[in-house]
Amino acid sequence: MKEKVRQSNFELMRLISMFFIVLYHMIIITGGDLIHHTSGMTNVILDFISLFIIVHVNSFILITGYFQCKQEFSFKKILSLIGMAWFYKGIIALIFAITGAHKFNLTEIVTILSPLEFANNWFLIVYMSLYLVSPYINIMLNKLNQKEHRKLIILLFIMFSILPTVTNQNTFSNTGFTLTHFVFLYIVGAYLNKYPISSNIHFKNYSQKKKAFLFLGIFIFFGLFNFLLYEFCESLLIINDSHFLSYICNVIIDNLFMYQNPTLIIQSIAYFLFFETIIFKNKLINKLALGTFAVYIITENPYIRDWLYPFLGINNYTSYDRSIIGKILIYSFIILVLCLIIEWGRRFITKLWKVIINHKKQIAMRNIK
Repeated sequence: MKEKVRQSNFELMRLISMFFIVLYHMIIITGGDLIHHTSGMTNVILDFISLFIIVHVNSFILITGYFQCKQEFSFKKILSLIGMAWFYKGIIALIFAITGAHKFNLTEIVTILSPLEFANNWFLIVYMSLYLVSPYINIMLNKLNQKEHRKLIILLFIMFSILPTVTNQNTFSNTGFTLTHFVFLYIVGAYLNKYPISSNIHFKNYSQKKKAFLFLGIFIFFGLFNFLLYEFCESLLIINDSHFLSYICNVIIDNLFMYQNPTLIIQSIAYFLFFETIIFKNKLINKLALGTFAVYIITENPYIRDWLYPFLGINNYTSYDRSIIGKILIYSFIILVLCLIIEWGRRFITKLWKVIINHKKQIAMRNIK
């Protein structure tokens, strides 16, 4: 059977989104925590960057729904992801143990033996849960017509995006780190595949270039909207002494950095649709994009995090000037490339090992004959 050629525009989106994740973790509390160790214009620029690149997680789920809605379920994919997670946890722990960089206690060893602990692999856990239920979601979606599918999206958008945001998680609790959120975005991604924008009467006369600029414009607009809203609320917190207004501002600020934020969802869809319009094929990009999950697993490993950021001169609880912005952009790119090279090496060794095993089996079969 001829192997299906992956669409390089979406593979490029995967790579850029993973770069965004690495960069985002440099800025927020799970990594370098630069948001809390910068001030003035440096802090404003980091806020600006964060609120543009936060589309990263949503984009991965949209693309999963987009393709998986028309694909067969494969349990091998789950086993492959678990195997990858286990491999990197084990190898990293072994390196730190051999070099003496970390002394492991019994609890840590048990955690290492379990590749699916949530604290450091939340995305992988929820993503695999989504993949496991995807065949049943597909059965439901295949029974819906376009109008019913659209109504379902609107209903879920209200329930799991708007209501959690405006009620500060006091109705449906959905911060975006949940299976609920992933299922919602999967359904949106499936809709974008089944009923493409190109078939919509409002976009039929739009050229690919015009559509690309339109979606890029929407992405930029909502990124700016979120940024300006964030800075406005931050300013109000400084100048006002109203407890009620402070509460409202804090709620808005908190929700701007949650993946279920309504404006972020629209921004994420525009980001996805922008890449859908720039169709091209490139073998190198396709091969590199195969390693995106490995980048996440490696960089989110707790031992790597505890070592990496201090090694880069980040997270040492000092104030940073504007030069840190250029540094984290360069660092993030280098980390992305290195992790992709490491994953390429793992895949190469795995393929080589399989070839050797198959060769030995063939020799053994010949000897038996």
